[in-house]
Order: sequence, then C-alpha cells, then structure tokens
Amino acid sequence: MNEKCQNPKTEVPNTKELNDCDYLNEILACEKNMSINLTYALNEASNQQLFKEIFSIFEDVKMAQRDAYNMAFKNGWYSLEKEKEEKITEKVNEFTNKLTQL
Repeated sequence: MNEKCQNPKTEVPNTKELNDCDYLNEILACEKNMSINLTYALNEASNQQLFKEIFSIFEDVKMAQRDAYNMAFKNGWYSLEKEKEEKITEKVNEFTNKLTQL
C-alpha cells in the first residue's frame, strides 16, 4: 500500500527558466531554513523582550511556510504517501509508552 495523496498537477512550462513550481519550492526551502535558524535564535535569546520579538518573527515565518506548503499541495506539486494503519498504530504506541515513562 504505497498510495500517494496528491492533487492534480497544475502544469508549468518545462524550460530552462524558472516556473511557478520552481519559485514556490525555493520559497518553501527558504522558509524552512529561516524557521530552523530562528529556533536557534530563540534558544539563545538573552532576555524576555528579545525572545518575544524573535518568537513573533518565528510565528510569521512558520505561517508563510505553511501557506507555501498548502499552495504547493493544492497545485499537485507536493505529494504525501499514505502509511499503513499498523505502522501508525505502532508509532502511536511507541510514543505513548515514552510519554508514560516521563
């Protein structure tokens, strides 16, 4: 069961020039990298006001990343694979066990 969950692809020109899909993939990668770097900044924030400012930027970046992902998925440029039910149950049980050990 290796089914993909994907919307119909919006066709884009296949040329040397960047197309909408290429631009969106670059935006998505950039947003992901910014959120990683902002996480480091949050961990190292020296005072509460600085933390709040960085966290506000972090939230904006995560929302922009989510919007870019949703747009890519909507246009069929991003797909997900359906997982087997037993694999999901296995992971849920694994994390539930870890949680009870805390």
